[in-house]
Amino acid sequence: MYLHRNKFTLRERRRGNRPAMIAIYIALILIGLYVIRMKQRGEIQPVFIPTPTATRTSLSYFEEAAAYFSAGKLDKAIVAYQKATIADPTNVDYWVSLTRLQVYAGQLDAALQSADTAILVDPEESMAYTVRALSLDWLGEFEEGSRAAVRAIQLDANNALAHAYYAEILTDLNKYGPAGDEIRLALRLNPNSMDVYRVYGYYLESVGAYEDAIVAYQTAATINPNMSMLYMQLGVNYRVIGEYETAIEYFLRASALDPTDSMPYLSISRTFFQTGEYGRSVQYLESALELDPNNPDIYGRMGLVKHKSMNFEGATVDLQCAVAGCTSVETGTLVEGLPLNHYTLEYYYTYASVLAAYLQCDQAMPIFNQVSAFAGGDEVVDGIVQEGRQICTLEPDDGTQVNMGVSPTQLLEQSTTPSPPPSP
Repeated sequence: MYLHRNKFTLRERRRGNRPAMIAIYIALILIGLYVIRMKQRGEIQPVFIPTPTATRTSLSYFEEAAAYFSAGKLDKAIVAYQKATIADPTNVDYWVSLTRLQVYAGQLDAALQSADTAILVDPEESMAYTVRALSLDWLGEFEEGSRAAVRAIQLDANNALAHAYYAEILTDLNKYGPAGDEIRLALRLNPNSMDVYRVYGYYLESVGAYEDAIVAYQTAATINPNMSMLYMQLGVNYRVIGEYETAIEYFLRASALDPTDSMPYLSISRTFFQTGEYGRSVQYLESALELDPNNPDIYGRMGLVKHKSMNFEGATVDLQCAVAGCTSVETGTLVEGLPLNHYTLEYYYTYASVLAAYLQCDQAMPIFNQVSAFAGGDEVVDGIVQEGRQICTLEPDDGTQVNMGVSPTQLLEQSTTPSPPPSP
């Protein structure tokens, strides 16, 4: 009886739950059909499949680069423009923008390659020739740069940047009349361009209108307030008109925008040199050397300042690094000497004069010969060379060397002009 009742009870329970189970099955089937349909429509993704990374468009890199440039971050802007050219190498605008920034960042060879690529992409694009003219000008290839600028203007007579860069080239060629015409035309075509006002400031600075140049550079800085080069030029022009404190303020502002650049420190050092504050001048040169320990130009400037402050031993060491090369104390690597040219001439004849004064004539005479061959005919240089040679060639009976009334100390004091050479 017990088993029979159990079976009976079980059968009764199953019979009573059957409608509910059927309803559950139907609901599950409907849910399954809904899920399948959603998957077919792409509204549901399978589980355990990694989410794909979205591919960035070339336009997004281009816009990112423009934002970096506005913020004054040239290196990051260049990288973003390079990524844009990789994503879409047929877009000439990307190559043009990349070229312009590479020039401003000092990557001149790379800039010329980018400009040539822009012309290959679109041989009839005026801006491609425009930035080629800019890169050639900064490379010192003025004639070829002129041809590129003229071609850009032929393709688009209303291209303000083409006229501006052509004015910059003409200024470098000392053709100030045509340069003035070109830059004024560029200003009429685009009065809101940072580049146009930068060139306008450069033109005014070159013709000696320093106060007007300051206004032009300030206008350019208003358009793009994060370009360190504009503040550097403002500092240079304020220094020329004798407003040294204001000049230093602008150099410091440029340094704040680009803390890894040694040029603001070099300009501050030069400013203190001109005011006779040699100790402070050396301090800023040392700061520049920390940023760029293998730069022979910094050693040359350091040597001139120490020579002017009569620290002749220190001057000898630093000028040797600039002229003949040395091993950097900071890095232990080789500092290559600078070739003799108009920018390094003062390093050479000052170093030779110091060597002569210390009677190290076997080293001094070859340098004097180099200087004489390079800059013979310059009265100042000829006088310094003559004095140094006299010290090294005249020997009285007592074995000491003399200089026809000019002592070694006088030679050391007289062997340099009032200020260091300008940066290239």
